[in-house]
Amino acid sequence: MWSNYGRASMTRLGVAIVALFVLYFPAAAWVKQRYVDVIPKGKIVVQLVKPFEVYQHATISHQPALDRLSNWADPETAKPQHSPIVIYEDTVPLGPGHNTFEAISKQGAGRYSHWRGGVVFSASDNSDPNSNSRTYWAVLPNDPTDQSQ
Repeated sequence: MWSNYGRASMTRLGVAIVALFVLYFPAAAWVKQRYVDVIPKGKIVVQLVKPFEVYQHATISHQPALDRLSNWADPETAKPQHSPIVIYEDTVPLGPGHNTFEAISKQGAGRYSHWRGGVVFSASDNSDPNSNSRTYWAVLPNDPTDQSQ
């Protein structure tokens, strides 16, 4: 009933289906278990886009997308500051937050502030965020009153 050509085609199809189950699904499960989401979680997440203005260790980002976070920004004269925004370097929160421009510029080491005009931050290792191959994010936490993130 089946020609030799038809049997060979069916055999190849069967082998391909078995290979799909044997190779693809375990590989997919392995990749999913090891996948790291590089986007921090929060109510509002804004990727800070290069190029940045850099002054000593201080990096300034005042892109239009940050307008989404302006309701939570501190006025530049606010003492103490209360903005709940957290700046992330890849998936790691920077800090301490609520610093002056002078402290960020001179000391760096992950310090940041969020003002109505944008954010000022420094890389965790004081490298230039324009060239250090890291991604920076401004995040309004899901619970903006929780600043432990």
